[in-house]
Amino acid sequence: MLLYGFGGISPGKIITRLLEQYNKEHEEDIIEQKIQELTSTKQVVKKPPKSGVIVEGIDNCLVKFSRCCNPVPGDEIIGYITKGRGVSIHRTDCVNMQELLKDDNRIIDVRWYNQETKGTYNVDIEVLSNDRTGLLGDVLKEITGLKINIMGVNTKTSKDRIATIDITIEVENTDQLNKVIKAIRKVDSVYEVNRKK
Repeated sequence: MLLYGFGGISPGKIITRLLEQYNKEHEEDIIEQKIQELTSTKQVVKKPPKSGVIVEGIDNCLVKFSRCCNPVPGDEIIGYITKGRGVSIHRTDCVNMQELLKDDNRIIDVRWYNQETKGTYNVDIEVLSNDRTGLLGDVLKEITGLKINIMGVNTKTSKDRIATIDITIEVENTDQLNKVIKAIRKVDSVYEVNRKK
C-alpha cells in the first residue's frame, strides 16, 4: 500500500490507516485459527463418579448400594434399575440376586471406577464364638487396632453358651475387610467369622 503525504495527513491518521490495512489482511488468519481451535477435538477428562461405580452407558446416574449385601470395592457387582431411585448396586453373590435376575431387562452392567476408589462402605459381619468373659472386648480391640470404624454391634448368647456377635464396620475395600475377618478369627474362643450376605 502506498501513501502519499502532502503535509495534510497527520502521522496519527497514517498509523490508523496502516493498522486498518494490517487487520484486514490478518483477519482471515485469525478466523481460520479460531475455526481450527473450535473444531479440534479436546479430550474431555471425566471426573470419577462420586459413588465410585460406573454404570455402563449412563453418565451422571443416581447409584445406591443395596443394604442386603453391602458391596465394597473388590466385590463382583451388578446393577439393578429401580423404579424412580436410580441403579441399585448388588454383589453378584447377593441372596436377592436370584429374584432380581428374573426381571433381566432391568439388570445393567456396572463396575468399580477402580479398585483404589476412596470412600468407606458399611459391611456386616457375624462372629460365632463360645461365650466367655471379655469376649466382646477382645473382638472390638482387634477391629479398632486396625483403625477400623465400628458403626454398630449386637450380641446375643444362646442357652448353649454360643455367642453371636453382629458387627457393622466401615471399610474402604475387600482387602481391608479380609484383614478384619482374619484378625477376629485369631481371637480366643472364636470359631467362625462370616461376612453377612
